[in-house]
Amino acid sequence: MLMQGQYVRVVSVGDGLYELVFDNRLDDVNTLSQACINEFGDAVMLLRDAEGLRGVVISSDHEDFILGGDASEFDQHARMPNHELIALLEEMKNWLTRLEQLPVPTVAACGGDASGGGFELTLACDYRVMSSDARVRLPHVRRGLIPGWGGTVRLPRVVGLDSAIDWICTGRYVDAREALQTGLANVVVSPSHLREAALDLLRRCADGEFDFQARRQSKQQALPLSKLALTLAVESARGRIARIAGKHNPAAIRALDTLLLQAPLSVEQAMEVEAQHYAELAGSEITPALTSLFRSELQTKQRARAELKRSDFKRVGVLGAGVMGRAIAAQAALSQMRVVMLDAKDQQLVDAMEEISSKLSRLVERKKLDAEERVRILTRIRPALSREEFVDVDLAIEAVIEDPGVKSAALLAVEKYLPEHAILATNTSAIPVGGLARGLKRPEQFCGIHFFNPVSTKPLVEVVRAAKTSDETVRRALGFAKAMGKTPVVVRDCPGFFVNRVLHSYLQGFLFLLRDGVDPYRVDRLMEEYGWSLGPARTLDKLGIDTSLNASRMLAAAYPERLSFPGESALDRLRVLRRLGRKSGLGFYRYVHGAKYKGLPDLNFTAELEDLVVRHQEVSDREIIERMMIPLKIEAARVLEEGNIGSPAEADVALVLGIGYPAFRGGAFFALDREGLGRFVARCQKYKDLGPIYLPGLQLREMASGGRSYREWGQRHEA
Repeated sequence: MLMQGQYVRVVSVGDGLYELVFDNRLDDVNTLSQACINEFGDAVMLLRDAEGLRGVVISSDHEDFILGGDASEFDQHARMPNHELIALLEEMKNWLTRLEQLPVPTVAACGGDASGGGFELTLACDYRVMSSDARVRLPHVRRGLIPGWGGTVRLPRVVGLDSAIDWICTGRYVDAREALQTGLANVVVSPSHLREAALDLLRRCADGEFDFQARRQSKQQALPLSKLALTLAVESARGRIARIAGKHNPAAIRALDTLLLQAPLSVEQAMEVEAQHYAELAGSEITPALTSLFRSELQTKQRARAELKRSDFKRVGVLGAGVMGRAIAAQAALSQMRVVMLDAKDQQLVDAMEEISSKLSRLVERKKLDAEERVRILTRIRPALSREEFVDVDLAIEAVIEDPGVKSAALLAVEKYLPEHAILATNTSAIPVGGLARGLKRPEQFCGIHFFNPVSTKPLVEVVRAAKTSDETVRRALGFAKAMGKTPVVVRDCPGFFVNRVLHSYLQGFLFLLRDGVDPYRVDRLMEEYGWSLGPARTLDKLGIDTSLNASRMLAAAYPERLSFPGESALDRLRVLRRLGRKSGLGFYRYVHGAKYKGLPDLNFTAELEDLVVRHQEVSDREIIERMMIPLKIEAARVLEEGNIGSPAEADVALVLGIGYPAFRGGAFFALDREGLGRFVARCQKYKDLGPIYLPGLQLREMASGGRSYREWGQRHEA
């Protein structure tokens, strides 16, 4: 043993070869905190002076390689002056440079996820061996930043400029297959053979079989592109990246500009450009909000991670082959699970398989999937008409129509065929899970697993704990959601759960504005300018007017003092007119063939709402935004107060990932803290006559009078 620290150890593996192991003994994940960086620096110096050194392999003793920087230190970085932040960046970059300059070959053995600085560390190595389940990403743009430890410099010199632009500017995960295709990974093996394969490659390099010095030299040079080719590559990507990033987060475009500027420079000069751009973004107004949200998402995932070690889903049953059922089945098959998709109608199963096949074919066309894998995914799904096909599933999830009677009957009918260890779940979006559990023989093995539509792209899953749901069932449900590539949050059973209950309050604010004669298209424009991808009218059209009306009636019955609407609402009128949204071609908007996806304003429609207007009010743009956002924040605080969601951090993540709350604003609780609870409560007084949805709950008022914040609340409860 050459070194044993709290975060890093260095051991000899014989014949002059050493292994530097990231092994955080204080937590179940490796992160590059300042303390860890200090130990890493000590390890590099020890290795440099080790007698007879012939090669170094860098590995992890945790499930994931390294999950980037320490989220708890992000806020400190945001408050630093530029020169101090650049100095901090330089410290880690210097250690990576010294690793890169060791006189022997280096190999990174990457299993699980390597994110942020963890990925940047692998780029400083000469070779990368990845397990087949490994993923890498540089998520900095999601925090309003760019990579700061050499990622914008080394990555394009390893995988080429086009791939580097895509990975850095989108912050997406890159799997082992794509890593191998682009040259990032030199070898991909099964997880059980990762260390063995990395050591084998290291020995061959140390024996002179491969020229590691030549690989290093190529990373030290400017990109081999003419000025014209470089400009074309960057500018051709600019429009696409701008659309993905949106106008409120400049980090992706700044990353693109950084790549353009540093590509023709020496590595030293390129590193200086990266550091300067990083520091400038770190001081921007939106970075604290995005950083807070990113930290909250990491914390949410880590909470789920701690619960899912015993989860194992080899075979999954999906009850219902409709829109949600077929989407869940496809996602499970994409996640390496075998799926039985059950429906009472043979044609429904045929249609479902055809749709899944078509969508997978489009992934092949876009080179997101190869043809052989498409076939393998399809063969993992078995359509079935008999409930007996569920006799050996590990989990069964019901996804039939959103009707309590139909759902209860389906759940009771299928439970008797499940093995004793299996858990049963419902994909309901708002129906109380406890009611659906009545009559089940094993209610402790029943919960809600609420996927959002579309399943393939919406990352959030609400795991709903009913009164009799066991801790083990919650753990396994979290594991299932994580295995599906989702970010799960645990919520307690109540009408609407968390996301839809809060969304309904936001949409209630919209209905009250319409009652006061405000043009719906004006509200949409303002809320989209505020940062929502869709305004409230477009949101209702997307959800379906009838679906939204049913949900609003259920929530009104559950919370009549607050969430009921007095008299006939615009939703009631739309339903009478059979304007049901996108699915009918008419809602608040007109959806005609060839029109934009968002639909076209129907200027004649507002006349249909005129007799619903109680009073015509002059309402300023600012007041419209306040009247939309205040009910959302109040209801989110009420759900937290009731204990129906675990923390403000999880709530903010759920709102951003579930309903598209503007990410650059950090989430409802971040926004409340930034404004100050006292000022927020005082601002609510302006609208108190509009109804109870504008009256803050008891806990929020008490916290405001005591000068407290939700961040303090979260820290106190986590401790």
